[in-house]
Amino acid sequence: MEVERKAAVALKWSTIAKLIGHAVSWAVTLIVLRLLAPEDYGLMAMTTVVISVTAGFAEFGLGASLIQARTLQQEQMPHLSTLLGVFNIGCGLVVFAVAPLLAHFFAEPRLTLLIQVSSLHFLFTAIEVVPQSLLYREMNFARVARIEIATTIVASLTTLLLAWNHAGVWALVIGGVAGAAVRCLSFAIWGQFVWPSFSLRGLSAHLRFGGAVTATRVLWQITHQLDTVIAARFLSRDALGFYSVAMQLATLPMNKAMTVVNQVALPAVARLQEELPRLQSRLLEALRLMAFVAIPALWGIGAVAEEFVDVILGSQWHAAIPALQLIGLAAPLRMVGAVLATALAAVGRPEVELRNTITSAVILPISFLIGVQWGLVGLAASWLASIPLVFVLNSRRTFRALGIDGRRVARALYAPAIAGAVMFATVRSTGAVLAEWGPWLRLPLLIAIGGVTYLACIQLFDRAIWHDVRRLSGALRG
Repeated sequence: MEVERKAAVALKWSTIAKLIGHAVSWAVTLIVLRLLAPEDYGLMAMTTVVISVTAGFAEFGLGASLIQARTLQQEQMPHLSTLLGVFNIGCGLVVFAVAPLLAHFFAEPRLTLLIQVSSLHFLFTAIEVVPQSLLYREMNFARVARIEIATTIVASLTTLLLAWNHAGVWALVIGGVAGAAVRCLSFAIWGQFVWPSFSLRGLSAHLRFGGAVTATRVLWQITHQLDTVIAARFLSRDALGFYSVAMQLATLPMNKAMTVVNQVALPAVARLQEELPRLQSRLLEALRLMAFVAIPALWGIGAVAEEFVDVILGSQWHAAIPALQLIGLAAPLRMVGAVLATALAAVGRPEVELRNTITSAVILPISFLIGVQWGLVGLAASWLASIPLVFVLNSRRTFRALGIDGRRVARALYAPAIAGAVMFATVRSTGAVLAEWGPWLRLPLLIAIGGVTYLACIQLFDRAIWHDVRRLSGALRG
């Protein structure tokens, strides 16, 4: 049970870091949303598209290869460090140079300097990837947690200070750069920093694995950022800002949770590659528990979206409410797909995930282009239409590669899905009945009703899950 014990400890520390970071970033984000304009978030969304897509090339999957490799030769570390430096710094220089062309493409001159300053992220990544990956491989998440907390605090407070002083979109850009600088310095000091030395000898396995991972990541990033590109071309800057904030709020729990899950899952599953039945059992348990927690959180945000926006964000963000509801409904299935993708990489099958990503790359852009014809709401609805279709088309290939029966996956997910659907319907109908009440009264009442409804349904459909919850809680406490 050594791997399971280490995974539980890793999960505990990752969860602690994310809960603290989540509390700080959420508090700051909700304040900053009142200080900045929708247009600022629209500009930041376009900047993020450029950096995120290029970042898929920059690492070349070598960090994942370091974590996944069954054996690791220390003499290869300096050579991998050099390659990562070349890839990242090269990508950063390219982004800096083409920033004016990208600004012209988006018809937004202000993007030039925003993208150029954001390109500093690649310099920091070049330094931190190897020490970060080695800490992940060792499952030393106590140290990673401290670094993540420091990064979140610095980034959030820098953003808040600049937003308070009317810096506009620069608050978001410089806050992100400040956090990346602290993260880089921390991994270099408290991780295993490796001085570069160039040679390609013995790196062919890492390059093959990294090449498949990179192709998947880049294609995934392009596909999942095309909604923002399409919105920037077809919608106004304010509408893009509403969409960007709706996407951020609807997927924030998903993104935070998936960061924790993927950090722990990749090294943990990689250590079980030779024990497939054990791996399959643990993976199904993880999916069941993740759905148990994620579905009420993600669908709950959509259920109380109107009250949440009124109370927390203010009337200036009302146009984001329908998009917030629609995007959140698709998020749990995206989480399931992401966990399965991590499992495929961990067992050395990145080529399967590449084929899955190609399927997404065909379906999602078509869905976005159709949806945007109905404006902001249509673009948000395109996620709800396309994600289930992509999952169904990819599931057979994925389950076969992992040796999992699709019926077992369905049994792991059905109770949280049914309970979540009943919860959503109950909260929305109750909200309609209490429409005359003020949002400050409705919001806590609807949250309480949703929680009670969900737990009652879980008790009815899957009492056995409480055994898994208690076992996980005991492992975390231990």
